[in-house]
Amino acid sequence: MKLLAFKATTHATKPAGIGAPISATAMEPMLAEPGPIEVTTIGADWQAPITGLLNIKHPKAVAAGIAAHKEPIKIYAHVVRHPTRGFFLVDTGVSRKLVQDPAGAGVGMMLRKFGGIEKMDTRQSTAEIIAAQGVPLNGVFMTHLHLDHVTGLPDIPEDVPIYTGADEAEASLFLNMFAQGTYNNLLAGRPPLEELQFDKDPGGELEAVNDVFGDGSFFAIRTPGHTTGHASYLARTPNGPVLMTGDVSHTRWGWDNGVEPGTYLQDREPSIKSLHQLKALADRHPDMVIKLGHQD
Repeated sequence: MKLLAFKATTHATKPAGIGAPISATAMEPMLAEPGPIEVTTIGADWQAPITGLLNIKHPKAVAAGIAAHKEPIKIYAHVVRHPTRGFFLVDTGVSRKLVQDPAGAGVGMMLRKFGGIEKMDTRQSTAEIIAAQGVPLNGVFMTHLHLDHVTGLPDIPEDVPIYTGADEAEASLFLNMFAQGTYNNLLAGRPPLEELQFDKDPGGELEAVNDVFGDGSFFAIRTPGHTTGHASYLARTPNGPVLMTGDVSHTRWGWDNGVEPGTYLQDREPSIKSLHQLKALADRHPDMVIKLGHQD
């Protein structure tokens, strides 16, 4: 019998007002040149079962003797600054308000009980990250809509655009039965989610790419598997390209060994494909800095 699946959120969506599809073949030569984007990453400490973060049944993990345990990880907010477009975040970090009063922030009972929110250690809250920039936040680029990536939303001004990959709100999982209400609460009062648009990459080296600002400085890469609309982001900085994988790879060991996440994914085969495509991209650009989903 097929299990019921639920959308991540019923919040309204619309096509994004920024960005346009571009081929990987057109993007990649630009990565050899310095770019104008500044990227700074801030992490909050957390932990999660390694069985969710990493496929410990993979032959490489078995050979390495990796067994079930709680793994130290981080919840990231990536500060992205463009010289003319301004200040953006990739993912949201953690709001201290949400950790201290999850019910008041809109987190549902099941996630309050089983989500491990009380173990989130906010060294720098999302509100503090935004205040430290000294300029308005112009948008948030979500890798995907999971609790540990939306935990900073209570600190995000309600009029700030939230960008996702195409169809991310439609990502159907049985677990969304318990999470959908929380995501709806955190998004309540906000404008529709803006879905970045993609065309299938003609060369097939990546699934699809979007030139977000239209100047070849910042790209969204469609990386399905963890969720339907999962997106990774690639910035051209003065010191070379910076790839923010999101949860294509949660852990450093998983990335280094090409092993996909464990139970924390929607579809395994697309997840494996997305991981291998990003690793091949990084191999073609050895100066690329890799910022993983939850570990340095």
